[in-house]
Amino acid sequence: MSLKIGIVGMPNVGKSTLFNTLTNNSVPSENFPFCTIDPNTGIVMVKDNRLDELSSITPTQKIVNAYITFVDIAGLVRGASKGEGLGNKFLSHISDMDLILEVVRDFNDKNIIHVEDTVNVERDIDIINTELILKDLEKAEKLIEGGKKILKKDSNYSEYMDLFSKVINILDGGNLLIDHIDLNKRESELIREFNFLTYKNFIYLYNSEDYKAYIDKNGNIYMNILFEYELSKMDPISKESFLNDLDIEISGIDILTRYAFDKLELQVFFTVGEKEIRAWVIKKGTNARDAAGVIHSDFSKNFIKMELVSYKDFIKYQGWSNCKESGKLKIMGAEHVLEDGDIVLVRHS
Repeated sequence: MSLKIGIVGMPNVGKSTLFNTLTNNSVPSENFPFCTIDPNTGIVMVKDNRLDELSSITPTQKIVNAYITFVDIAGLVRGASKGEGLGNKFLSHISDMDLILEVVRDFNDKNIIHVEDTVNVERDIDIINTELILKDLEKAEKLIEGGKKILKKDSNYSEYMDLFSKVINILDGGNLLIDHIDLNKRESELIREFNFLTYKNFIYLYNSEDYKAYIDKNGNIYMNILFEYELSKMDPISKESFLNDLDIEISGIDILTRYAFDKLELQVFFTVGEKEIRAWVIKKGTNARDAAGVIHSDFSKNFIKMELVSYKDFIKYQGWSNCKESGKLKIMGAEHVLEDGDIVLVRHS
């Protein structure tokens, strides 16, 4: 399952430095607007110590972590929805994302220019979100116009027209669609077909001066991106020692990747073998047949059963054989819902 997170924000807030930190790739991050024109893409491993524990029980040739694709998208400015700056290109890139990571500047540095001249987190968030809202509003209005022709041939399309009208009312009120609670279950299902920008999940990352990253009560991440970048250049032993000296248990990058998983209601299951131990990403609530399809589409089509052991039992009883002898190996049918960390073996025809 591919997971794509778009890093967005105004110019010079730390987006490209964050991307460099996440991917250890070198992309431009000079101090001027619109440095990033085409989106840079990087694959980022999601740290999961359970894989190492599994490999200590079942020696393997290869360990494959879950991953997230991060995309560094050009800086957005006021008027982007009307094409200001690199607006149209920026907004088209966002449409492919599963989650929007909105980076805002929460530090003062007179040597780094701000396109709005002053540092103001609330204003900057409002500018970015307003541009996304305006673009969605333009889209909804076009859908209304196109829908009038469809409605003449198909009266059932009125359900969509009612939805588009509701969307316009929500956006006209200055609201993100994802935040609006008035959409019922059916409307929520329908709206996903149209890939509205403001119906995506959001994480707000405040680029702050505090070395210790944390998530506040509103779900916002506070992180010193430059500090995290310097950490990313250290070797693992030096990094661990340095964090211990600062009484930091977990880096901001690890906080971010784990939180993104939670935000999108994702979890992992494992396959364990001598050739490979791998973490596979699925949505919470995924059943055995669909999870098998993540490994290979044929496994889903030709599914017979799934042999399953919980991670806790696998560690406690030290592997498949002991779990089976202890009665901890379960045989599950297609509709069984997997839990995070389940270790599975798919039987198929």
